[in-house]
Amino acid sequence: MSEPDTRDLLDAPGSEDPAETADPEETTEEEEKEKKGKKKKDTDLHRNERKRATAYMIAGLLVSLLLVFIFSNAITMITAQMTYDATLAIKKTMLEENVENMVSYLDACTEAYTDEHPDASEEEIEDAMYAIAYRKIYSEAHMDGTYMWVQKVLDYNGGDGYAIRLIHPNLHDTEGDLLSTNTINQDGSRAYEEELEGVKANEHVFLDYHFKKLGSDEVTEKVTYSRLYEPLDWIICMGVNIDDLDHYQEQAKENMRVSQALILASISITWIVLLYLMFRAYQKTSGRILTKRNKELSEKLKWDAVTGANSRVYGEKMLEKEFNLSRGGVEGTLIAMLDVDYFKQFNDNYGHALGDRVLREFVNAVRSALREGDSVIRWGGDEFIAIIHNVRNTDLSPIGDRIVSSVRAIDLPEINGNHTITTSVGMGFISGEDASIEDTLAKIDEAVYEAKSVGRDNWKAVG
Repeated sequence: MSEPDTRDLLDAPGSEDPAETADPEETTEEEEKEKKGKKKKDTDLHRNERKRATAYMIAGLLVSLLLVFIFSNAITMITAQMTYDATLAIKKTMLEENVENMVSYLDACTEAYTDEHPDASEEEIEDAMYAIAYRKIYSEAHMDGTYMWVQKVLDYNGGDGYAIRLIHPNLHDTEGDLLSTNTINQDGSRAYEEELEGVKANEHVFLDYHFKKLGSDEVTEKVTYSRLYEPLDWIICMGVNIDDLDHYQEQAKENMRVSQALILASISITWIVLLYLMFRAYQKTSGRILTKRNKELSEKLKWDAVTGANSRVYGEKMLEKEFNLSRGGVEGTLIAMLDVDYFKQFNDNYGHALGDRVLREFVNAVRSALREGDSVIRWGGDEFIAIIHNVRNTDLSPIGDRIVSSVRAIDLPEINGNHTITTSVGMGFISGEDASIEDTLAKIDEAVYEAKSVGRDNWKAVG
């Protein structure tokens, strides 16, 4: 029997390809269902992300509004308190000035009276000053409710009858009454005792105490300035009720309320925008900004802003690295310490701006005498350190001469003909035999002093 032709099998009934015989409409429905399911899943995911972001934004907004409200209220209270404190300080200064003016006035009146009445007794002088003070105190009117009074000390040890009230325009009927340091005020304090001890110790004192307002049972707080007028044993006082200053505080609060509302609205809108931007950009930018800032900070710390030399902080790391390399067997690293000779005269004679320019030109001159891979460090003031690599003993003299000559050749028109810029240099190799880099620098520093001792404008090497 012959094999059937393949084409016959493909064309035979019942042997159709399922993919070709499947219902096209049924396949489309399945695809649509799959697409709709995927779309719904993506929509739900986006909706959840939006809900989460919205929740964060709403929470951030509420917290922001709360913080702004608390902050603005704090500003209002602080502003009001600052206004009150400033007003109180002004009032206290006014009290002090008025009392001190009264003391000066009494001194002048006493001098004038004794000139006219050279034979006057102490009692006559006091009576005359009493009349003058009485007229002046009763004739003065203060819009803010302040007033002045006088009491005479009879016994500086205190106790009952330690003083007598001489002049008191608010308590006229009590003039002549004896006072006691045992008197207790409404707040439990002994104002007369504190006043007496204060003027005995410093001749003057500020006091805060509570008492009943005149003609009322209302208790108020009062601040007074008391000054001992020793020639007559008088205590001259002036005071003001502190609660009279409350309207300044309330006025400041009222003025801040409108501003507070505007500040609250403005800051709220700003915070909403900022929160949104921060929410969108934080993850993308925070790492990059931090890296950039750290790099900029490291770069700033590397250089001295005035001279352009390496900074001391960076230089110390470089020196420590070179010292460790020398211990590992690396040789030929030369350290040069350089001072600008008589640098102080440039600042003194030409000013600090030119002094800074001298330092910059100095660094440029030293660099020009070295190779590209060498470093110049500002060690402090007009003191510098150079790190010079791959140096042999026979190179010391050329290097030293080149540095000294390069500095001497600095050309500044402002000082030409008057001063020449020179340097004293000490040089020495980093040696692994030294206990530390500090020991190496100490030896080189001695060479600098040796260069200075023989007239400056030269170099000396260690050993």
